[in-house]
Amino acid sequence: MKLWLVLRSYGVENLRSFLRSHVKMAKLFEELVRLDNRLEVVVPRNFALIYFRVLHKPNVKQFYENGVANHDEKALDLERVNGLNQKLMDSINRSGHVYMSPTVVDGVHIIRCAIGATLTEE
Repeated sequence: MKLWLVLRSYGVENLRSFLRSHVKMAKLFEELVRLDNRLEVVVPRNFALIYFRVLHKPNVKQFYENGVANHDEKALDLERVNGLNQKLMDSINRSGHVYMSPTVVDGVHIIRCAIGATLTEE
């Protein structure tokens, strides 16, 4: 029923146009994230959905003492980076222009950007 209403409202060609423009905007956003060396795309874009986060760049020297990895330092660094991702997402959402949602995978905070609103423009 929902799909029928959308098709009746927009028509097949207009709906295709919306979907294509959303995927195009998602590709552009993915490219912009990849160009910023502070960010990383966590998994390849899928249609109009991008998973990204502040890049986790550990200080390798602080992780190793006498050739043994210091797990406490790794945990503290991951906690710091997770905090940065949470702050970034909160800031983006507070702007009122866009809304992004969080997810956590294996203790790593990730930001999800799904482009799909009808009035979304580049």
